Amino acid sequence: MTQLSTDDGPEINPSVIFLFDLLKWVRQGRIRVPAFQRSYVWTRANMLDLFDSVRWRYPIGTLLFWKSSKETARPLFRFGPFDLSQTRPLETLLLLDGQQRLTTLAGVLLRDSGLPNWSGDDEDAARWNVYFDASGGQTDEKRREDKNREGVFMHLASGATAQPWQVPLHQLSDTNKLFETIAPIFNAAPETLAAAGVGKEVLVNRLQGVARALQSYKIPIVEFVTDDLNLAVESFTRLNRKGVAIGADEMFWALTYQAGAQRGFRIASEIDSTLTEIKQTGFGKVNRVLVLRAFLVAADLDPYRTDWSKLGDETQKSVANKLPEAMRRAREGLLRGIDLLREEHIHNARMLPYGLQLVGLSAWLGEDPSPTVEAKRLLRRWLWLTGFASWFGQGNPSRYAAVLAELRDRARAVREQEAAVPSELRHLPWDTRAEPFPERYDLRSARVRTLLCLLAREGVFNPDGTRKDARAIADDFARNGPEAMRTIWASSQSPLRSSPANRMFDVFGQERGQARTLFGRTKLADPQAFFESHLLPYPLDNALKKSDSMEDVLKKRLEDMIGLEREFMSELGIQPPASTQPGASIIDQDDDAPLPMPDTDEA
Repeated sequence: MTQLSTDDGPEINPSVIFLFDLLKWVRQGRIRVPAFQRSYVWTRANMLDLFDSVRWRYPIGTLLFWKSSKETARPLFRFGPFDLSQTRPLETLLLLDGQQRLTTLAGVLLRDSGLPNWSGDDEDAARWNVYFDASGGQTDEKRREDKNREGVFMHLASGATAQPWQVPLHQLSDTNKLFETIAPIFNAAPETLAAAGVGKEVLVNRLQGVARALQSYKIPIVEFVTDDLNLAVESFTRLNRKGVAIGADEMFWALTYQAGAQRGFRIASEIDSTLTEIKQTGFGKVNRVLVLRAFLVAADLDPYRTDWSKLGDETQKSVANKLPEAMRRAREGLLRGIDLLREEHIHNARMLPYGLQLVGLSAWLGEDPSPTVEAKRLLRRWLWLTGFASWFGQGNPSRYAAVLAELRDRARAVREQEAAVPSELRHLPWDTRAEPFPERYDLRSARVRTLLCLLAREGVFNPDGTRKDARAIADDFARNGPEAMRTIWASSQSPLRSSPANRMFDVFGQERGQARTLFGRTKLADPQAFFESHLLPYPLDNALKKSDSMEDVLKKRLEDMIGLEREFMSELGIQPPASTQPGASIIDQDDDAPLPMPDTDEA
């Protein structure tokens, strides 16, 4: 290829290409991620949403590639879960825009392609195992009434076994394996298939429909051809800076709007008003889509529905007419939910493990504004179980919608029929086990946030002897994110280096350095009370001098933190993890990753 001069500017080559041709390029090593790109940050929910768009043939945006005649920028060998270091492509396309999308598609659909797995650290290796559940969770009458819900994309819960109608996407994308994939449905026993809620033919048709969508899906791409590194990087930094996509709330209202009905009423304005009220409580920023979902649950609608255009005329009229009252209940439920969270010492949105936990509290408290002691006990157990079990980070949206609807319906029965508060929930069995203690400190994991909420409940002591309570700790996380936790010993060479046991709530202010160093040079008003409030042994003098002793301190702190969790779970009737050993936690939140660990004591 002839080198392009800077004066000529970049050459722009647009085209449209089949998804599977793009995946072939990835497999060949032709597509690479440049070193200046950020790492993969999408949550599991983002991944499922992308495949839902592909299934319904919605556009997912243009991919932008940089093509150069020389090695201008260093490409990475890693592409999602794969190692491309052994590939030898004739040319390389560097992915400037669309990394999260294409990495998701390749990481999931090429699972059986023979590409070697990346040998380095993968924060959540199981996220690449995306399934399509052809049943759509239609296990009760309410689901059977919804004819437009035709299956969902999902991740299997930890330790769960896939049903015959729950199929990995990489198998659906291979036409040679399609018959092999659907055969278990025809061979399944009638009692097994009964749980799907629909017949064999429907299940097979849905699976074949997803397979056809994957095989026929096309994506627009643009090749940006230049040898000028500065021009390429400048173009990259300007991407998507000013685009404003239509919100889910605006789309919903446009599709359910009825001329003449509720003049002056607009759902986006109601969401804005609700968000303002939430902000005034000091709870922090809540995603507007969560507020929309709270509204839809209160209106007896599916909060995860993706195709509102299929609503019939009569349904549209009904929705438009009852939404204002439903939104009033939901708004009040959200505010009461925040009050209940604060009773549990969860003081802002940054600490909350899942936004859907607030939606669930809203579903109950919007219907039952004065909950009894029994109702609060139920909600408290539900709240902590969903956090410890990473419940909203695995499974599928139909399961989430079912438990939200159950909370609403049970609360409505309590208020309208004076029914007893249920002792259990059908869609969230109390015997659901908690996930293992997290082996890494990462705020993008709801399991980690749940641990931090527990640790913050009693507060800790500052060096001057004053108490830093749960509200002050939450404020710290709202301001500083992951850096609200101070590294205790940065020089540890064991797996404990990245463990939550090697982090403590930061009480040293602007002082720089690891906590181990600061312990030795900070005057403590009450050393014993200080260290014990942070789950550290007293005295700590020997550990400050010897590395081996410091390693023992972290091991003991890890044991104490695991013990504290298990004691709390026992009080609530939550099943603890099957093992006391730490394990990998699901990365299921949009948040900042922790900064890299310093390499030396004072780094």
